[in-house]
Amino acid sequence: MHAAITLLALAPLAGVLYAQAPVSFEKQIRPILVRNCQGCHQPASRQSDLALTSFTDFKTGGRKGAGFIPGEPEKSVVISYLTGEAKPQMPFGGKPLPEDQIELMRRWIREGAKDDSAPETAETRVPDRPTVYHSAPVITALAISPDGRTLAVSGYREILLHKAEGGLIARLPGISERIHSLVFSPDGATLAAVGGSPARFGEVEIWDVATQKLKHSLVVTNDTLFGASFSPDGARLAFGASDKSVRVVDVAAGKEIRKIDNHEDWVFATAFGIDGKRLVSVSRDRAAKLLDPATGAFIENVNLLREGLTAVARHPRKDWVLVGGAEGVPYLYMMDRPRAMRIADDSTLIRKFEKQDGPILTVAISPDAKLIAVGGEIGDVRVYDLETGDPVAKCSGQQGGVYAVQFYPDGKRLAAAGFDGTVRIYDTSGKMEQAFVPVPLEKAEAAR
Repeated sequence: MHAAITLLALAPLAGVLYAQAPVSFEKQIRPILVRNCQGCHQPASRQSDLALTSFTDFKTGGRKGAGFIPGEPEKSVVISYLTGEAKPQMPFGGKPLPEDQIELMRRWIREGAKDDSAPETAETRVPDRPTVYHSAPVITALAISPDGRTLAVSGYREILLHKAEGGLIARLPGISERIHSLVFSPDGATLAAVGGSPARFGEVEIWDVATQKLKHSLVVTNDTLFGASFSPDGARLAFGASDKSVRVVDVAAGKEIRKIDNHEDWVFATAFGIDGKRLVSVSRDRAAKLLDPATGAFIENVNLLREGLTAVARHPRKDWVLVGGAEGVPYLYMMDRPRAMRIADDSTLIRKFEKQDGPILTVAISPDAKLIAVGGEIGDVRVYDLETGDPVAKCSGQQGGVYAVQFYPDGKRLAAAGFDGTVRIYDTSGKMEQAFVPVPLEKAEAAR
């Protein structure tokens, strides 16, 4: 009884104790902009002359004037477009924002539209000028164009395009801090990148190679993305996510068309089958799963579960996949099981290669299907004969882990990169032909 009286006595104070805190730009408004607006409104794709990657850009606005007027949501451009009062309604081509998010934007503007982001954070989140490097950044992704002329390499908030024989072609800036996967379309006309900013968003970037223009930027998750692969016809892009999903995007439209939730942990890599009607995804949950990308249906596990998987590559002419991960052993599997599945069935296994010195981070199969390459935490890239499993070469020189490896189209060379920020090109005997830092380094000021 006394407890009830006490609660009743405190009831009038509840409005004071639990009054709404001011809306935070950094914690509440920025995430809305990142997920729904930055794909079209960023320095690399400034539609309507509007960028929304910083508070200053948002306030400055674009062709229609300032983005908002502090204290006056009813006169603010952003509200009129979000509600559909102004046309076209934003986000353009997407679902209208939920009313509670629009109301949150109204509240923030009504409260004065204050910027509570840290000054140093605001500075680093504006990718409207080239990144300045004083040391080589970790390289988490690289890709070689189908004609062998262009090498794409991940940088910090950008992709760097190089000539195959060396020489910077272009720098493609984006909003993602990290690019975890780069892949050219089969015809070489499109370059896709997936990555994001840890614990903030996962982004897909689709670039036109000829014009070096960003065609689509799609934010799809609250954390980074991994392991992109094009379908054989180049129409779809699949990739994994830290939310345990596999996503499939329509490349031309820049729209997500499928979300597949069959894994139990982070998904690190994907590979389409020869006809594009099946997809293999590998995860930290130990499984290489065979999926139907059209329906999202789970078909079966390709492999016998051992340890977490991080990498997959498909045979260029057969529905075979090479996988590797924490166990440090590369396995070559067929996608089609030769008999009905049994308990602890490994009947899809074609070949087991030698155990590496540490966990595997990346694998590749040569275009002529004669060789495989394996990179991992230890640093050397090991090359093996695909048919026999025999060791062919060891590509040394990497200082730290190797995060990306790919063969050139002629099958006679391969490129590798990773922790030490250097791209190294080897012939298939293991001889290093070239090594270079792909980012422009600015010399430190002379000591005074």
